[in-house]
Amino acid sequence: MHSKFLNGLTRLGAAVVLVLAAAVAAPEAKAKDKFVFAWPSAINSGVANFTFAKALGFFDEENLDVELIVLTGSGVIIPQLLQGSIHTAYASLEPLPISRQEGKPNFPIQFTYNYLPRSIWELAVLDESKIKTFADLKGATIGFVSLTSGNIAMTQAMAQNQGVDWSTVQKLGVGSGVPAFEALRRKQIDALNLWDTMHVALGLSGTKIRLVPFPKEYQSLPSHGFPYTNEMIKKRPDLIAKFGRAMSKGAIACQANLEGCIRSFWKEYPTLKPTTGTDEENIKREMTILKPRIANLVYGRNDKNMGEFSAKEWELVVGALKLGGLIDQKANIPLNSLYTNQFVAEYNRFSRDEVTKKAKAYK
Repeated sequence: MHSKFLNGLTRLGAAVVLVLAAAVAAPEAKAKDKFVFAWPSAINSGVANFTFAKALGFFDEENLDVELIVLTGSGVIIPQLLQGSIHTAYASLEPLPISRQEGKPNFPIQFTYNYLPRSIWELAVLDESKIKTFADLKGATIGFVSLTSGNIAMTQAMAQNQGVDWSTVQKLGVGSGVPAFEALRRKQIDALNLWDTMHVALGLSGTKIRLVPFPKEYQSLPSHGFPYTNEMIKKRPDLIAKFGRAMSKGAIACQANLEGCIRSFWKEYPTLKPTTGTDEENIKREMTILKPRIANLVYGRNDKNMGEFSAKEWELVVGALKLGGLIDQKANIPLNSLYTNQFVAEYNRFSRDEVTKKAKAYK
């Protein structure tokens, strides 16, 4: 009996050793890095590339736990960025070079990702309008989402570039959606200066419109990017690279499967899915609206340059702001203080073919 007791203890001890050994050998699950991404307006299908990246597991692959929050306007976004409440945002480019002037805040921020290499801003007029070019804006009334909208300076610069005295142009804040559409339909304004998806929606509502082409030198102008504080660029470059890489994949995935991209948006935000019409009708409509946005996201992009800025693009931005009067003509704005391409190689470190295959398999 004594022998049986010792044999039992031996077997028990061996089992304990095996369990402990397995526990030591098993790697601990690494906690995901929290990442807060800010959106500057009410949530809409413009975030579909983000939801598709999430649905396809691109953030999980980077071990990121990403939260999308709404913060309206640069006046709110920049303070939150500086305080560390958010990591980055979908942000317009103009406030940063303006801040670099002498006597201005000179925010310790840089853009590291060129999110929209072709501007989403457009100038729409009724199809019957006599306005054919920016040169025809003399004496016109233009509707903007608000009178503090960042795109006003660019519109002013393009008009002045075409010889228009900006003081002859009347500016009105008309909001977006139905109020803006009605202002154009009722001819309270001559032109509407909103963004790509909004103008498509206006056309789909039955209003015949035309887009006034930008002057040639402004047709490849970027409009938005991802800014980070200099401190984060220095201390957490890994997070910047991971988020940018996942977002690059999301843009390519939406291009490969736009229907799946939209369905991922409705799945993430079910209350924003249309409640009238058939599923097929709603998909068709939303694809028409979102198609130009995806085209702007991947404009001029290949397997190596997702997220990349060029010095020429920033020269155009700064030049437009000077022409629009928001930056002093004599101000010296160091372009290399506005952006960095140091993460571009990381943003593109993935197989586009694999992303496309994964996107097309999504239902």
